[in-house]
Amino acid sequence: MVILNKKALAIFSLKHADARRSIATWVKATEEANWRTKQDVFTTFANAKFVANNRARFEIVHNKYRLIAEVLYDDGVVQVRFIGTHNEYDKIDPSTI
Repeated sequence: MVILNKKALAIFSLKHADARRSIATWVKATEEANWRTKQDVFTTFANAKFVANNRARFEIVHNKYRLIAEVLYDDGVVQVRFIGTHNEYDKIDPSTI
């Protein structure tokens, strides 16, 4: 999969050093994946959750942080829409961000 908006992950990693390893693991696994269905995402990330509009929520650092990405299966693209703390996540609508 091609990841769009990796810059957001890099910026977040600078502010939250404890997230660097989890983000790097997520990036590597996602780039190596070939997701065609939601089940493919679950195969890679068993703890992923799906919200509306092809968005998936991923746990970063054992759910200390949350990452929302839009998965465009037909295009082989994953667009990072949000990464933040639980407090920040609670203030957004993951289906529209």
